[in-house]
Amino acid sequence: MPSYAVIGASRGIGLEYVRQLASRPDTSVFAIVRNPAGSTHLQAVAAGLKNVHIIASDVADYSTLEHAAKQVAEVTEGKLDCLIHNAANMDINTVHKGFDDYTTMEELDSEFTSAFKVNSLGPIHSITAFLPLLRASNTKKIVVIGSGAGDLKAIQALNIANMVAYGMTKAAAVIATTKFAIKLKDEGFVVVTLAPGMVDTSATAGTDEDVVAEGYAAFTSLVKEYTGIQIAVQTPQASVAAQLRTIDGLEASRNGLFLSHRSGEYRPPT
Repeated sequence: MPSYAVIGASRGIGLEYVRQLASRPDTSVFAIVRNPAGSTHLQAVAAGLKNVHIIASDVADYSTLEHAAKQVAEVTEGKLDCLIHNAANMDINTVHKGFDDYTTMEELDSEFTSAFKVNSLGPIHSITAFLPLLRASNTKKIVVIGSGAGDLKAIQALNIANMVAYGMTKAAAVIATTKFAIKLKDEGFVVVTLAPGMVDTSATAGTDEDVVAEGYAAFTSLVKEYTGIQIAVQTPQASVAAQLRTIDGLEASRNGLFLSHRSGEYRPPT
């Protein structure tokens, strides 16, 4: 029975991963979230599904991930086929801030530190905690959801001077993921960063639904104004379906790459 752990599954892309993976026959899906009781969209998706297991864990607290891995091991007899790390620090109210948008350096430091704990250390924590289970599998796939905001060429191509905390900490995650790919390649692992494209997650954003939708509109409009590039916004359903096709087809030759959800290596829009 194939097993998947989705880290950060309460809404948006992570929630859609749970929905689509749960529809596959004979598949176990572990939805790892910080607050299961407050994850109302996830609870609705998981209701009545015996193959979806909701587990509490915080990627900024390594001990909770160790505990989550033990809970997964009890169900899967000690193995995990695929780890999908989707958790991210992305407060839509502050994510677009540039260096000059912070009133003090202390405010900037605080936001960067919070973002680093989740976006940069989070993938390291989750991969490390679940590594014994992944090593026991024959599949050995690790996928960290990336972002064009953390890619140097995309920043230059799209003229992105803002999104500083989010972009810089997601860039650090790409480096960490690549280092794990190199570290684990001789063990038969395939470890990749996977960009989902621009995805409209406002439908599961709760009280921030309007703010999220406005944020996407403002960002795509700004990019169009400065570069002439029109970024297409996708539904979570379309993006995750494409991502899963890419994950299903992962081979050793892809290890260490930053991939697009459409399977090829990630390239910024042109």
